[in-house]
Amino acid sequence: MTRKSRTLLISLVFLILLIAALYLLKLEEKPEEIAESPVISAPEVLSDFIVRDLRLITVIRSEEKLQFSSSDGEGWQIADVSENFRIEKELFTAAIRSLSKLQSRTIVNEEAGDAQLSEYGLNPPEAVVKFKDREGNSTEVEIGMASPSGSGRYARKSGSKTIVLLPSYAVNTIFNTAADFRDMGLPTVNLEKLTFFEFRNNGKTFRMEPRTGDDHYTAMISPFVVTSPWKNHYALNDEFFQAALTEETPLPYKVDTFLDNADPQDERFGLDENTADLLLLSDADGNTLNLIIGREDGQGNRYGRFGNYDDSIFLLNNSSLNIIKTDPFRFISKFVFLGSIFQVSQVKVERSGDTWLMKRTERGKPEDTDDDRFIVNNMEVPKKEFTSVYQKFIALMYEGEAVNSAALKTPEVRITISNVDSNIKPKIIRYWPYNDVYFQVS
Repeated sequence: MTRKSRTLLISLVFLILLIAALYLLKLEEKPEEIAESPVISAPEVLSDFIVRDLRLITVIRSEEKLQFSSSDGEGWQIADVSENFRIEKELFTAAIRSLSKLQSRTIVNEEAGDAQLSEYGLNPPEAVVKFKDREGNSTEVEIGMASPSGSGRYARKSGSKTIVLLPSYAVNTIFNTAADFRDMGLPTVNLEKLTFFEFRNNGKTFRMEPRTGDDHYTAMISPFVVTSPWKNHYALNDEFFQAALTEETPLPYKVDTFLDNADPQDERFGLDENTADLLLLSDADGNTLNLIIGREDGQGNRYGRFGNYDDSIFLLNNSSLNIIKTDPFRFISKFVFLGSIFQVSQVKVERSGDTWLMKRTERGKPEDTDDDRFIVNNMEVPKKEFTSVYQKFIALMYEGEAVNSAALKTPEVRITISNVDSNIKPKIIRYWPYNDVYFQVS
């Protein structure tokens, strides 16, 4: 072994011994002290009530007081709200249940002195919750500041030295206002059981009602008929109507803001039921949505009130009212006459003194047209040719609404459709020239 190699070996051995000594020294060191955490133990109970036994819960924050009361532990009221105030039941019930069982397993201090209370925001407390049950028993809970982590708030039973940390979800209700419990929802109507629908926009009223009696010319027709804004009645376009109310322009479902102190008779709001816009619909279960819709507030809302009972004025988001801005023409079936060939015996077309006839005579089974006789102007024709023309006839569609009525004198074209049942009144379709492109049809 060379001198150089021997020196290197000695250095390695010395380094190994040094590392081993440092390792042993580290093992002998005392572990670092860990900061003490809050005690996790059996739950500290601050309130423990069966909801149906409670009669009064009072929340006091600074100079603000919120009082919940019940005569039977089921029907709850909030004191000092307007007579039109309606509680959002599910939210409110959850809040009462949460308050009735305030408890925590996180004990922050078991022997807090009076001098320490301010450290937890409990001298004075930020909120006090008072409970009273049907037997007159009472409990008082003090709520302090939020913990540094924001996971909860310090709290104690009044007079107790034990400070606990209540989770945020349990105490958030205590810092709500009455408005947070208000039902902002509008009455709901079951669209599958709809019995009536009407809206008015800028003085023009669209109305649809259930069809009365049978349609003797076709079985595939809407159960509703549009009765306004035109003199004649038209079948509803079911497909468009359903899409409009569920996808394109859904009905409003909630109030944006209540204006309890506003006067519905104040002309500034434009809520006169005879001239204001409106939305009215009802279902077979007796549910009704009846809205009187007034002027805009300049901030994207419109004033509104209920038309079927007195209530506060409220604000509705303008975008939620697009349904009343829909052109009524879009709601009607565009077919001028969509009659079944099985129900039609004759189509007579009269124009400029000329008459043109299509007749079908039943032979054999009524539901089978293959063996029927088809006649055009006293000449028998094949079924294929007859039905081809008939399909073109029933495919005639309205393309728009007549803005300026034509002079309704003698029509240029008159079509009379007769039913296979001679006791049923014929349908008559009349055509007047409207302009160089269109006819006005009735």
